[in-house]
Amino acid sequence: MISALALLAEGLVVWWVMSQAAEKRLTPNKRDWESFVVRQVAEQTTERPYPLRQKLDFTAFEAALTQLDEATLERLQTLTQKTTIAQLQTEMQAGRLSSEQLTLFYLWRIRRYNDLLRAFLELNPAALEEARTCDQERQHGKIRGSLHGIPLCLKDNISTAGPMHTTVGAAVLAEHLADQDALIVQKLRAAGAVILGKNNLSEWANFMSSQSVNGYSTLGGHTRNPYGPFDVGGSSSGTASAVAANLAVAGIGSETSGSLIYPAAQNSLYTLKPTLGLVSRDRIIPITAAQDTAGPMTKNATDLALLMSVITGHDPNDIETRIAQNFVFPPFPPRSLFPARVGWVQHNQRSGDQEALEQAAQALNSLGAEVVKVHFPDSSIEMMPVLHVGMRRGLSLYLQATQASIQGLSDVIEYNRQHPEAALYGQDLLETSLSHPLSETEYQALVAKNRQQASDLLLGFMQEHRLDVLLTVSNSLSLPTSTSGFPVVNFPAGYRQSGEPVGASLVGRALQDTMLIGLAQAASERLNIHKPPILR
Repeated sequence: MISALALLAEGLVVWWVMSQAAEKRLTPNKRDWESFVVRQVAEQTTERPYPLRQKLDFTAFEAALTQLDEATLERLQTLTQKTTIAQLQTEMQAGRLSSEQLTLFYLWRIRRYNDLLRAFLELNPAALEEARTCDQERQHGKIRGSLHGIPLCLKDNISTAGPMHTTVGAAVLAEHLADQDALIVQKLRAAGAVILGKNNLSEWANFMSSQSVNGYSTLGGHTRNPYGPFDVGGSSSGTASAVAANLAVAGIGSETSGSLIYPAAQNSLYTLKPTLGLVSRDRIIPITAAQDTAGPMTKNATDLALLMSVITGHDPNDIETRIAQNFVFPPFPPRSLFPARVGWVQHNQRSGDQEALEQAAQALNSLGAEVVKVHFPDSSIEMMPVLHVGMRRGLSLYLQATQASIQGLSDVIEYNRQHPEAALYGQDLLETSLSHPLSETEYQALVAKNRQQASDLLLGFMQEHRLDVLLTVSNSLSLPTSTSGFPVVNFPAGYRQSGEPVGASLVGRALQDTMLIGLAQAASERLNIHKPPILR
């Protein structure tokens, strides 16, 4: 759940830069960042064979897909691009739309565009059957919840019981069937969601190789950005690409450090990295329980709140979720109680970032907030050892819990050694994780140290400058926000001259998630700049 970038801040995960930053306290400059982006785009857009890529199977839907006509497709395209989940529910309740129609529409778009974008790894063969069941239940007056009949997609590190596999994009797990749905998937299904399928991602959530490429997995190939030849972001790249291209109403991704925020920014989407502990990590393939969280990726801020109201909750098997025991996430963003003072964090930004963030700052000003420019201090947080040791210990626990055919990291590494086609960019991060000398006691101490250090850094900075919220470009503060567990929301802020999206992020204190979503929605309404990608 790592985003492979260094957005002009120490500690973000461009592995060739971050290894230096962790040891030498270097801050990557604009030239380093541009070089990184050029390589990402070149790798993502180069045509090449993928010997282990698994093609999507539409067998279960072929007959139904032939019944779609152009008029229906055009109507649904117009309806779905800017319609919230609540508005789709209104359409279905009024009989103007059915879950079956909606699901077929998305399956048609996936069949039409997935070979271009490589956003999906696998389809749910029961998706259409699930949609029809939702329609029948609605006809009989039964509504399971706020997502009744809504087609969603899931990043493929989130476990689903068969027939869908859970692979994290890795060949060694190509046939892995988890013992049951992750708790958040159970919650989505209980609320009525239809699961369309599993999304491509940066393999092992971008914690496999220091030379890895955002959005690449052995089983899925290179995910592409629907807006054009731009970095798709990682590691929730497939989910971001799918939602941006309107291949699903919304999706669920995950993050360890930047892997929700960066792909959302690159694909002109909304996302929330929740306060650590609001969302269960049960049966999500981990990097480290110290930082991992799932979160929604949507086309509007309203849907963020709705999805969070479904997946938030205490899990007795996840100690971090004690924070959610008495926390109720409201399904709609607040329309008031916005911050009085916003700190706009200045960075050595890419071309177009400054202009986009100026617009975001003006929108916040128009809402009554005082926006002041601030410079965030450097930090010496040691995140990498936590990721390495967390990966080693957490993966074994996951594989055991889901009754996988392999037992741990050593099995993964050995498989890749015997099948070099399964490790295109190498596996040095996995190998380092296996042999990392940090003990369990030292690991826990470093986790506690990082959380305290990052929390003190953020809270102290906000207190010193009398700030309620921080405004920054994309995930440029992902090191302190991920290690502290503080919430971050991203919303579309504009586009570079090339058409590449720019995302603005708002950072708040723990449990200010709802306020951040409301502020993102209000700012977005003032900006009114979001535009969908044009696919041909």
